[in-house]
Amino acid sequence: MAAKEKGGAAPNDPESLVYKRPPQHYFVWQKDEGIPIHETFHVEDLGQVEVAPWDRFGGNGCFINLTDSFLVGSYLLEIPPGKALNQVHHMFEATTYVIQGRGETEIVQAGAPAQTIGWQERSLFAPPLNTSYRHRNLDAENPARLLVVNNAPLVMSLFHDEDFVFGNDHAFTHRYTGADDFFDPVPEYLGSRLSRINFIPDVREFELYDWEMRGKGAKTSFLSLSDNTIAAHISSFEVGTYKKAHRHGAGAHVVMLDGEGYSLLWEDGKERHRVEWHAGTMFAPPEWWYHQHFNTGDTPARYLAIRNNNPENPVRMGMPRFSDADGGMTQFGKVQIEFEDEDPVIYRDYAAELARKGVEIRQERP
Repeated sequence: MAAKEKGGAAPNDPESLVYKRPPQHYFVWQKDEGIPIHETFHVEDLGQVEVAPWDRFGGNGCFINLTDSFLVGSYLLEIPPGKALNQVHHMFEATTYVIQGRGETEIVQAGAPAQTIGWQERSLFAPPLNTSYRHRNLDAENPARLLVVNNAPLVMSLFHDEDFVFGNDHAFTHRYTGADDFFDPVPEYLGSRLSRINFIPDVREFELYDWEMRGKGAKTSFLSLSDNTIAAHISSFEVGTYKKAHRHGAGAHVVMLDGEGYSLLWEDGKERHRVEWHAGTMFAPPEWWYHQHFNTGDTPARYLAIRNNNPENPVRMGMPRFSDADGGMTQFGKVQIEFEDEDPVIYRDYAAELARKGVEIRQERP
């Protein structure tokens, strides 16, 4: 049976033989929301990003589409002084980092007592999936800003039905039942630098664990939040040091918390891109690109990375699995470049940068 031609195009018309792939539904939905969409390789300062009124939330907001935002995306919410946003609920996970301000978020789920999280600058939390929540700014003079890293690109495109994503009343009681200690800021350590925790008052104060595999003086804590598939980790590295180059799948939103320096990002065998950073900078390494972080300041550097593939609730998204036991090898090649195998130019340029700033280098020569 012959296929019906769309729009009455002639079967022999060459144009009718070319299928034009539509954009992913998430990006269509973004445009319909009527707020700025920032498509960029990195954001220099999250406190300065342009926002506009967003009817859905009842405040101001914008989307930030970093490279490869097809699985994990982000948006920024700004709450006017002394105001509250609309109560919302949705079928995507939304890990929330407080860029600036102080306030509270009320969490409501049918059959469970309401709970309130009091937050401040550098707090991290995630409203449990599809719970109703409302953010409120408790500062009567200054706006509050929240970064929300989420898997809306996956969920919106999977269902391509806005009413379902924002209007479904299902309660995920296997994830959340309103337990009194759910947002207790004391972590439950699960092993291998992984902790279960649903609210961190200040990510700069969170305890980290040695991870020499990533470099001299490197420390990390992996985080499982609100029983989500989206995870996070906090990492730090010392003055005069840098981390080993490594790569992984798409969507890791890296937010710099402390220090100053730069990162190199590159596709295997191609030109390196350099991103300068300080507290408030955000970027996302493109899928399967190497990236390497360099501390050029006189204080330790710390960053927060919000990403998919929570070790406690793993969901494989096409990229290879690897472990330290495998030596970081996959069927697609190395995950990490050891110092002795890196391009000597990398160490030379870093040493020169520190010399110009008068900072002592503590990184051993490869």
